[in-house]
Amino acid sequence: MPSDVVTPGWGYIGKIPAKGDFIKHGLPKYCANVLHDWQQAVIAVSREQLQDRWQALYLNAPIWNFSFDASITGESTLIGSMIPSVDAAGRYFFFTVARLVEEHALAYWQHRVWAEDSQALALAVLEDGFSFDHWLNRLSSANDNLALNRKFSGQVSLKNAECESLIFKEYAEIGADDLLKFLINEKYNKPCYWWTDGNDTVEPLMFISEGLPPIGKYAAMLDGQWAKWNW
Repeated sequence: MPSDVVTPGWGYIGKIPAKGDFIKHGLPKYCANVLHDWQQAVIAVSREQLQDRWQALYLNAPIWNFSFDASITGESTLIGSMIPSVDAAGRYFFFTVARLVEEHALAYWQHRVWAEDSQALALAVLEDGFSFDHWLNRLSSANDNLALNRKFSGQVSLKNAECESLIFKEYAEIGADDLLKFLINEKYNKPCYWWTDGNDTVEPLMFISEGLPPIGKYAAMLDGQWAKWNW
């Protein structure tokens, strides 16, 4: 197992058409609660905001991939992919494939081949002829794309934090990855990285939020109207 893997495999949380209720497995309780509570809230609020437009926008929402800073879970970086879904009774909720990993969240945005696995696993639950047991076997074997080709030295620091310009202590070589991480952490205490290939209403993009995206602004992740929802 690669050294940057914390959990033994992908976990999941949410609703799927093959099951009549909420399902979850393979994620620590606190991580599952963080995802569930935020997702439940954004569904409720965006539904009220978008009114008659909500159902179509939700069901056709793009896949959102994420890499959350360890401060969000209180344990380690959380990476995964989130899709719109529904259970066998027709109740709407997201389905998320996710896992804890060891390196900084930024590294999993920079090297995001792993998202091909999490996206494919998430989308598979919507396929005709879906077999939950077969899917679980597939889930447990999808560990090939997590190795990282970049690490952070953590040796970037300012000579004087009070200066208007950024003057760094050059006691060690400053790499571009370390500099990017430093600049992001200067602006965000709990950076969460999100990206999508988009759909007909949301263009392909990525963004960084301070913690999980504000509940009242999530509607933009459905309709692509970022200015309207005050991003």
